[in-house]
Amino acid sequence: MMLDSQRDSKIPENSTNDFNLIIESTYDHPTLTDYYINLTPFITLSIFVAALLVILNISIFCTTVAKVLKQVDATQWGPSIFLCSLYPCIGCAALATILVPKAWLICHTVMHLCFTVGAVALRELCFRYIESEANYIKSTDAAALVFNTPPCCCCCRCFPNAMPSKPKLCILRYMIWQMPFIQGSIMLVLNLIYYGEQDLYKNVMIYFMPFIVCSILLGIWALNIIVRVVTTMRSGCGLMKKMFCLQLILLLCKLQYMLLDSQLNSVTLGNSYPMNHTVYKQTIINLLILIEMVLVSILAQNAYKTSPQENGK
Repeated sequence: MMLDSQRDSKIPENSTNDFNLIIESTYDHPTLTDYYINLTPFITLSIFVAALLVILNISIFCTTVAKVLKQVDATQWGPSIFLCSLYPCIGCAALATILVPKAWLICHTVMHLCFTVGAVALRELCFRYIESEANYIKSTDAAALVFNTPPCCCCCRCFPNAMPSKPKLCILRYMIWQMPFIQGSIMLVLNLIYYGEQDLYKNVMIYFMPFIVCSILLGIWALNIIVRVVTTMRSGCGLMKKMFCLQLILLLCKLQYMLLDSQLNSVTLGNSYPMNHTVYKQTIINLLILIEMVLVSILAQNAYKTSPQENGK
């Protein structure tokens, strides 16, 4: 009787352990060796298509650079080319995620930081169009700073428009510059936690989200104010298109990524370890990002269709 009771007590424990192993094998990232030994036709085809999309994106970037060098003033080459280079960089990060599934958070961090440094580059480009901040302040047609702009247009209706001044522009500059520093630091900490102890990452990640969201909102708000002001003075520069392309990075690589990541969990994908649900899910999401980045690159290229005369107006 005692043996039977001991045997019965071991059964639930063993079944629980087996269940945990099944969960881990379904959602864990495979090692690089296991991944490439057990490649499936879908993953192989995905790698091939992803590589082609990256090559296409790089070719679009090269075409855009040639157009920028012809149609844009030399003082604007640096920020313009840097902005256009973000999309092939994101494509390379998405391809790297497919090639090395376990490095997904590093690649996701690269995508995330592309937006933050892109915001800094776009702000720099804005003032290159009007020569400098000082020139903007001295300009007779300097437009007022409109604080009632997205994404804080609802809560900033009470703020009156303000005439530009050095302190105000300095505050806006710091609001944009804080994004790469704050979010870079947060993403670095999250990477260290994830690759050190994944269970801890799942528990603490949610506590970092408010800081990331607030940082992004402040940065986008300040950038929107500057872009709209400069657009009133240089309407032919296509700044709103450039701003839209930059915001697409955030929408497609962050918000869309999070939505698809949660939605695809309700669908059974893949098999058992190593080509499990997580591998298939990440491959699908990153293939979609690669396709979208090609389209965004084309859209960004269209932002430079204006002539040099229009850029100088």
